[in-house]
Amino acid sequence: MNLKRRTFFKKLAIGGVVFMVNSKSFSNILSFQKIKNEDVVFPFFNYIKLYDFGNYFPKDQGGKFIQTQIFNSEDDTVIVKAIRSGILQKVYGTPINWGKLEKTELEKSVWLNRFYYLPSFARLYYLSGDKNYIVDMMAIISQWIKDNPKNSENSISKYNWYDMQVAWRSIHLSWCYFLCKNDLSINEKRLIVNSLKEHAEILVEDFGKQKLNEFNHQSHGALAMLYLGILFPEMPQRSKLIDIAINIMEHHIQYAFYDDGGNVEQMFGYYPFETAIFRDAFLLCKANEIKPPNGIKKLLSKMENYLNKIAQPDGTMPQINDSFPMPVATTLSTLKDILKITAEKENSTSQFFPETQIGVIRSGNKNKKEWYILANPASTIGAHSHAGRLGFNLWYNKQPLVIESGCCSYDDPLLVNWYRTSRAHNTVIIDGKSDEATSSSIQWAAKRHTENRITEFIIKATHSYCRMESPSSELTNLSVKWSRCIAIVKNKYTIIYDYFESSVKHNYEILFHLPKFDVEMKDAKKQIQVNAAIPFSFIPGDISKYKVSIDNGNIFLNGQNTLAPIISYQATGSNLQSAIIIAPTIKNNSDIKIEQSIDNNGLALSIENKFGEKDIILFKKDTAVSVNLLGKKSDKLISVF
Repeated sequence: MNLKRRTFFKKLAIGGVVFMVNSKSFSNILSFQKIKNEDVVFPFFNYIKLYDFGNYFPKDQGGKFIQTQIFNSEDDTVIVKAIRSGILQKVYGTPINWGKLEKTELEKSVWLNRFYYLPSFARLYYLSGDKNYIVDMMAIISQWIKDNPKNSENSISKYNWYDMQVAWRSIHLSWCYFLCKNDLSINEKRLIVNSLKEHAEILVEDFGKQKLNEFNHQSHGALAMLYLGILFPEMPQRSKLIDIAINIMEHHIQYAFYDDGGNVEQMFGYYPFETAIFRDAFLLCKANEIKPPNGIKKLLSKMENYLNKIAQPDGTMPQINDSFPMPVATTLSTLKDILKITAEKENSTSQFFPETQIGVIRSGNKNKKEWYILANPASTIGAHSHAGRLGFNLWYNKQPLVIESGCCSYDDPLLVNWYRTSRAHNTVIIDGKSDEATSSSIQWAAKRHTENRITEFIIKATHSYCRMESPSSELTNLSVKWSRCIAIVKNKYTIIYDYFESSVKHNYEILFHLPKFDVEMKDAKKQIQVNAAIPFSFIPGDISKYKVSIDNGNIFLNGQNTLAPIISYQATGSNLQSAIIIAPTIKNNSDIKIEQSIDNNGLALSIENKFGEKDIILFKKDTAVSVNLLGKKSDKLISVF
């Protein structure tokens, strides 16, 4: 045994139970019961050979934020090495105090007790045959069981036998059991199975008696019941576990997802996790000849399409709302295998998701002048959804240009002090007013449905654009009707056209959040030059309209709160029209000539480069019949000449 593993055992053994699972006295307290799951099929062996466990089964976002803080990795080798080196004791004390952080950092506390890290030991044993992984894994399991009896008047934890903690442990212990089954002793198998019987009781009493809802915790609890009911025939309530799980799953298939595939929680980072729930439910049922929930395969097909279309150019889900930029490659690969998708599916096409109210524009040639826009009007705000009305993300040639700030750990005060506020998003602040519900000290503001909508989504050879609208009835708008058009013109540049309609003057602050780039302002023309790998610029259509400034705000980057630039354009008016061009550059945009013209019907831009190539773009107000400016006339909302 090497020094690190001796240290690992010494720290864990202070609790006094490291080798108890093999002791004669311990076996006497277990009722002798033959393990009867030899005939069931554990359908995940082929996938676990290919993927680290955390990539195969993506985490919920609360768990992912803590995973990033502690390991910053889903690599099973990295995770096991860190645990053997004492990372859990460093965070949670020696011996490990399972309830230490429950009153101060709840997410970090439940992360520990959900056992996200245990299948890493099991997988490395399965791949290598090295029984030391089992010894270390069982040391943690036996210590937890000793310290956390299900029914205890002196419990160290309020939450360890509740909700997602029970569901995650049920799934993770099942993986540990089946991956290590060949070398688990009889006593070790009994220890796990007897604990899972206690978990099954909680699952039936908690999730089984809940009113059906659309919250991901419930469908996750249903998957845990399927794991236990299908894989462990000796479970006393086996049929009940399966029946309840199927009933919950069928409700979520019908009501927790829109017809276009999006989730009603409007959570992008959660989507790979939710996909894994239904993917594994399908695999468990199919492999063990149990009728899968109705509609599940059709949902999986929609999920594959949604992940394919929504994923950003770097292969992650956008960090919009309470979302981590979750990778999608493994989830997509497993879905394609299940759905028998053999041809490479092209994701470089645009798509509007009308029920989810999300638009994705992909414009240009693959790997050359390739634009990506995700438009999010914020049709729901509150709970996990942020106040970024009419927000968007923008990429060019696989480089992010304009991004959402994202979200931090739910334990972090910045969650409500910054990430959920209006100012943390690519939106507009009117007269300094932030969304009251999400900009308060309340961690979980009630969810509300808004009338913020995508009203036009057009893809043409000359231009692609998405028009969003936030009505005057939206309280944050202070009776202002606001429409925003985001257009990619001839794959050269993106234009953000905002129109504010009001009977009185207001101050409008247009915000753009950037990655951690070096940013400078060209004073003469109020151009913002961004010195990134692909340099780009922000150019106002009319420099006289704006007070321009560069500030800093937090973005969540690689597991850390990181200061990054915010570009602010402030203008005053009643019926105000604004156009800002975002263009990639070689050096700077000093050779670009821009002329802007406005009347009561709309706005026109003339954009001419140093080669004399000129584009004229007309934006028409939705209330106007036509717009006639710069010698061009059109009755379309946007026209390019």
